[in-house]
Amino acid sequence: MTLAQPIGSGNTLQPLPHAQPLYRFEELDVADIGKRPDGLVDICDGRTEGLVIHNAFTREEVERIAGRLTRRGPLPGSPFGDVLIYGPPLYVAASDLVRYRREASEFRGFCADLCEGGRDFETRIVELLGAMAGGRTVELPCAPDGQPYTPATIRVLEVGQGTGWHFENQFLHATSGYRHLSTLINHSDHLAYFVVLEAPKAGGELVLYGMKWHETEWLDTETGGTKRTGTVEGRPIGEVLGRYAKMSMIPPPGSLVVFDGGNILHQVAPVADSGRRVSIGGFVAFSKERQHVYYWS
Repeated sequence: MTLAQPIGSGNTLQPLPHAQPLYRFEELDVADIGKRPDGLVDICDGRTEGLVIHNAFTREEVERIAGRLTRRGPLPGSPFGDVLIYGPPLYVAASDLVRYRREASEFRGFCADLCEGGRDFETRIVELLGAMAGGRTVELPCAPDGQPYTPATIRVLEVGQGTGWHFENQFLHATSGYRHLSTLINHSDHLAYFVVLEAPKAGGELVLYGMKWHETEWLDTETGGTKRTGTVEGRPIGEVLGRYAKMSMIPPPGSLVVFDGGNILHQVAPVADSGRRVSIGGFVAFSKERQHVYYWS
């Protein structure tokens, strides 16, 4: 396993000595983002597995946002057990998107309030993704009635909490909430993006496995994505996961990470020490003919 950890000023990732990284992630400061004008295409076409844009948000910005997220415990009626998630993830939405659209509008207002006193999150993410989009427009997809999707969700992981393994592609291909979006986006270009707002003292790493999407089968296209019913040669993914190499990375707060989450199996390891892991993010894909870039959660 390759473990990447913050070093020095906290603005770089360093693998353990003599370890060969399982995947290639390129790091650059936000001041140099113009050097990767086709960064999103490069990830989709396999020239790199991900980009880490350091200082995408300032320390003051992430601390201000995280400091305003004071709730402990899940929101009422949450489908995520004890984990606190702000915003409506599309992968648990009904195919008619009625509730999702309403909650997306509410979250956008909530997120704007969180960012008061600093840069607006949506505006900043569009700016950052746009700098890597090869001149394409970056926009939220809209439901059939014209209402926009949510730009992101916020996940708060307390000690002992992490996420289960998943591909972003399992949501696209094996949940009913993605039916409309699947008509808009290029199915081979499905990336993940996130920004850590607050990091714990230990744990909470992004763990990437050697398992790739094309190795798996998903027979249940309605609920398989949320129930994680995928298999490899007929065997549940959880039973064969130990065969695969893995690597971990801990991006510092304020850095934007964009990676091939559609094709690489990944999860967030449980928070292991005092503190919490707070992140905001979602997904990125090109339109069918790569004329536009969509982002949502």
